[in-house]
Amino acid sequence: MTSDDEKERLLTHSEVKKIMEEALEKPSVIYTGPEDDGLTPRHLRPAETEENSTEERDPMEVLSFEKKATLEHVNNFQRIQEKNAKKMIKELLKLDRVTEVHAFKIAEIMPRDETELRVAFAKDRFTLTPEELKQILDIIDSNRN
Repeated sequence: MTSDDEKERLLTHSEVKKIMEEALEKPSVIYTGPEDDGLTPRHLRPAETEENSTEERDPMEVLSFEKKATLEHVNNFQRIQEKNAKKMIKELLKLDRVTEVHAFKIAEIMPRDETELRVAFAKDRFTLTPEELKQILDIIDSNRN
């Protein structure tokens, strides 16, 4: 595992929401490269700010399209509180066939039955037994808001 791989990790919706709320306080700038050749289109350049401006702007106006879409998605699809999500993920990781990717996907979709739960394991080459499915669903139900 390289140092770049160690920096990457999966996030719950709550963690993404915190990051996006922090982004409201930072300027929305698209990185265009190490050098500015002056040919960058105006809509890709950082917004020009007026230091003497007393006009109050809505923080959502300064977010880029990607940040707005991410924040909207997190607000609409967050189905579990952060502390419950972390607790549930820890419990799920104790099971044999549940990986970190599975645990986070389960926390994201919060399945209510076996059919919905199988979606999290759709790409795998194994099939969970009914007992394993029931055990996972019991963990989910115990951590539901």
